[in-house]
Amino acid sequence: MWAIRVSTLILASGALLAQVENIAPLTDEAARGKAIYEGKGNCESCHRIKGVGSAAGPDLSEVGVRSPEQLTTKLTNPDAEINAANRPYRVVLKNGTAVNGRLLNIDTFTVQMMDDKQNLRSFVKSDLKEYMFVEKSPMPSYQGKLSDQEISDIVAYLSTLRPPPGQGRGGRGGRAAAAAPAPPPAAEPH
Repeated sequence: MWAIRVSTLILASGALLAQVENIAPLTDEAARGKAIYEGKGNCESCHRIKGVGSAAGPDLSEVGVRSPEQLTTKLTNPDAEINAANRPYRVVLKNGTAVNGRLLNIDTFTVQMMDDKQNLRSFVKSDLKEYMFVEKSPMPSYQGKLSDQEISDIVAYLSTLRPPPGQGRGGRGGRAAAAAPAPPPAAEPH
């Protein structure tokens, strides 16, 4: 009898975990894409999903809100569109040392950034020769490095990575859309 309760608890916990994390079984294509993401693509060396992987690049935990076309373009031509929050940033110290990463904050006197080795760095502007956004994405293009099918498989996997239900981004049915006030009624013609 105790074993039945334990197995029921384990089963219930598994169901609860699946519900909380919004886990759905992966299609064959998405499963292959996950394997490429974790292996041949070496994506975890720059990106993370649900806390697993590197923080050097953008977190992909909810990247599935982007269209398959956008994801494919990102994999094949990363310079085509760089999200403002992820634009690469570069500072050059007066001694010529360059540091690349992502800008976190800039104010009158300082620049704070996460460098490409995942170190939080702060620089006093008077110690810098230059500081600027970089136009080229640090992400490599996978065009010619992965087959069209492998790219399609990765896109299928990334498309499964979505926010939990009710927490969509940018008015896509999430809390922001639900909390928005209703527009005023249209004035009737006189």
